[in-house]
Amino acid sequence: MGGQRIDTAMAVLCALAPACLAASHIANVPDAAHDTAVVRVLALAEQPWRALDVGIDGLLTMLPLGTRAARAALGGVLVTAAAGVALYTVIRRLLAECAETRRLGPLVAALATALPLVGAPWQIEASSVGGSVTGALLALLPLAFAARDGSSSLLSPHSPTPAAFALGLATGYEPLVGFCAACGYFTFVLTNNLLHDTSRGALARAGALVPSFVLGLAPFAVALGRTRGSGVSVAAALAVAWSGERGASHAGSPLPFVRLDVGLVLVSLALVGTALAMFVGRARPLASALAALAIGGFGAGWLGAPVGPTRFGAPLLAGLAAVAGLAAVAMQATVRAVARAHVPMARTSASMILLLEVVMPVDRADDAIARTARRRSSAAADWSDATWGALPPHTAVLLPDPRLYERARADEACDALRPDLALIPAYPHAATAWRNLAADESLVPLRRDLQLSDAPGEESLSSLAVHRAVAVAFASQWGRPLARHLVPLSLLDRFEPEPRGASDRRRALDGVAPAFERLTRAVAGDPELVMAAGWLLRARESGMALDGDKDVLARAQADVEALDPAPRR
Repeated sequence: MGGQRIDTAMAVLCALAPACLAASHIANVPDAAHDTAVVRVLALAEQPWRALDVGIDGLLTMLPLGTRAARAALGGVLVTAAAGVALYTVIRRLLAECAETRRLGPLVAALATALPLVGAPWQIEASSVGGSVTGALLALLPLAFAARDGSSSLLSPHSPTPAAFALGLATGYEPLVGFCAACGYFTFVLTNNLLHDTSRGALARAGALVPSFVLGLAPFAVALGRTRGSGVSVAAALAVAWSGERGASHAGSPLPFVRLDVGLVLVSLALVGTALAMFVGRARPLASALAALAIGGFGAGWLGAPVGPTRFGAPLLAGLAAVAGLAAVAMQATVRAVARAHVPMARTSASMILLLEVVMPVDRADDAIARTARRRSSAAADWSDATWGALPPHTAVLLPDPRLYERARADEACDALRPDLALIPAYPHAATAWRNLAADESLVPLRRDLQLSDAPGEESLSSLAVHRAVAVAFASQWGRPLARHLVPLSLLDRFEPEPRGASDRRRALDGVAPAFERLTRAVAGDPELVMAAGWLLRARESGMALDGDKDVLARAQADVEALDPAPRR
């Protein structure tokens, strides 16, 4: 009875500690790395993947607390708490199978659970709108059900259907999340059945759980139906961000992630823990499952999952949690071995080792606080104010880059964009985005030009600029005739009805210089905002290059280098 109380207390601690830490990081203005998620959750963009985020975060937006973005981010906090309980269940079961202890096992399991959840990758995603923590929880959940039921598995006579339901949720949430959940869970199934020789009639029993799996796909089916009903091509929607939302992060080798966010110490402990657990027959299924989950999670980086530094895919988060679970075996074994050694002060030495293990999650939490502080909300707010705040009322804003249009949509979803501004996507395959502008007859000539030639015409833009202010992010393929109409305005350029001279552009650059200097200081250290601002400034540079005035071009180039001094290709 006392052991159950300790386990309950440790499970509650594993839920509260990372959740409270994530709640302290929530910002009123979301960081730019999660623009895609903000648009998906708050603007209800049509997308089949990651539909659960819309339900979880969307419900919390009804709370009378802070901004809509801050309320939606609370969903990640709740999911992180659930992930703490699920991971503790797995690790505690693994340690109990290796060597049952009354107090040491729960404490080491709690420390190992906290290790990944209070670290920077989990905290960054947990404190953001539509972060990857939901997918990471779904990857862990089937294995948590297996650990809770002990020796039962999906193919055993007494297997619970929640595991199959969780597999369906994971598969429908994101393909790579389903892949990771299957890697971990079916490794447990196969190893467990080989160990207990319970494979007879396995297919028949597994077939009975198909309805639970199909039911888990319900959120995906609803999102897919909504996407199809909106007129978006289903094939195109399924191909977008199927491996995760990356922003400025990259996919590929997970080695940088392992080196920076996992660490040599944790990897070494995991390898030792895996070897030790394999020698214990009862622990072999869970240890094998965690090893498979870690390999599948990190390998998902090569399949397209973001590996940092601004976004972390759900498979990477689940792989990090699996590594911590394996490391717990080595952590417990080290303390027990020292405590049982026939040397003076053995138990005291074991206590010191345990204290060093306590320091590990504390150190990771400190790193998470430092890294999330650099992603301060004021930077995104300053970027939005510098970009949109200086625009005249009722400005039509042409954005020829999908990533930049998404940045604007994210500001719109967070009420950081004035409602009088009209966002116009000036790139191919933007038919859905044009739906909201269909009632504006003044945009018909412009839309016709974009559909016919993928570029606005000088006549259509000039006629529009007569009736309302027009701001553009210039694209070099639009040509010199349009470049001659541009006058710098904030980070964008104002399109004038008639061509303007170099002197007009020089005076305009003098006027925006103070605001640009403030922006440069505000976005320093945020790669997402530097990328967005750099794109706008390079667009201005390309327009000035076509215009031909060397002095104006030199000043535009200096602005680009001041924002991002790294050498350009």
